[in-house]
Amino acid sequence: MRSLVVTAWFPDAETPSRTPFIVEHCWALQEAGHDVAAVHVNIGRRSCTTEQEVYQGIPVTRVWLDVTDPRSYAHVTRVLSAGLRGADVLHTMAFSAVLLSAPAWAARRLPWVHTEHWNGVVNPASVNPLWQRLAWLRHALRLPHAVTGVTAELCTEMARFSRPGATHVVPCVVENPNPAVEFPASPPLRLVGVGALIDRKRPVLALETVAELVCRDVDVHYTLVGKGPLMESLRKTARELGIENRVELTGAVPPAEIAQRLSDAHIFFLPSAQENFFTAVAEAIAAGRPAAVPLSGGFDDYCTPENSVLTHSWDVPVLADAIETARDRFREADPAAIAATVRARFSRAEIGAQFSRLYRAVARNASGRHVSR
Repeated sequence: MRSLVVTAWFPDAETPSRTPFIVEHCWALQEAGHDVAAVHVNIGRRSCTTEQEVYQGIPVTRVWLDVTDPRSYAHVTRVLSAGLRGADVLHTMAFSAVLLSAPAWAARRLPWVHTEHWNGVVNPASVNPLWQRLAWLRHALRLPHAVTGVTAELCTEMARFSRPGATHVVPCVVENPNPAVEFPASPPLRLVGVGALIDRKRPVLALETVAELVCRDVDVHYTLVGKGPLMESLRKTARELGIENRVELTGAVPPAEIAQRLSDAHIFFLPSAQENFFTAVAEAIAAGRPAAVPLSGGFDDYCTPENSVLTHSWDVPVLADAIETARDRFREADPAAIAATVRARFSRAEIGAQFSRLYRAVARNASGRHVSR
């Protein structure tokens, strides 16, 4: 089918690491045989010329929405309407795309699938007070014919707002074709975290947990991969805790290096306060590395005792206990067996097949419109 993907989240040459799960879903659709074109709506307070490019094999139209200019909304609707004229199915990704697409869709009523990744749908309070007041807009999820979430928890919440029976779990893609390598030699116990250096990811708490492990005479080293506004304060915190020689803050690194950093570690650890799928955890497990993290979202869909240690507490001693439990539980584990718990389940082929089944279903049931494969 010809799929028009609409999203306000899409990477570009300047920010290639932004929302890679959107691109992965597009690739899964392409590998399943669908003709995918994307419209990336850049939301802000400026207008730019609409641009077209092919980004990593995906045709993308980039259009800017100036939220202060009513004419900009009309322009975005015209761009989306033009895209829908050449499509068999509308596929929005992330909640804002539902609101952006609704006016153009109303004129054509194509089969519509929506895919949600955003934690703000489950927990509006985790975003900001404005979204808490506007969270009633989630009722717009009743417009798509099928609504997919990357976790069961997310789908349960969206079922309150979507059409009856319309919600389906379709996870993120976690593609790792490389063999899971053996654990590195120890000591030290090598921990790794991957995520933006922002308050919600709780990187300060991660450093405090490393300091607790040192107090327990654990020879430990922590690598934190990512960039963000807390970088300098984290360096200061590491010095104050006396662990600066045990902590590496890498900043932003390319995806290939992230994969290597995961393989260089024994355990993934990042005590994030709010997640949905927690892609970084899934990527670590797919690399054959167990996770020790607090359960801050629906990723217990795939985190099991076979590949992780989950806590329900963010207390430093409890987090340190979880890391030591993971160390002991997986000391003699086979990395390939850990990886096997998620690899096939989250492969592009599997996710593409799930989307294909949904496309066929909405094509049959939406409005009687004939859609060809």
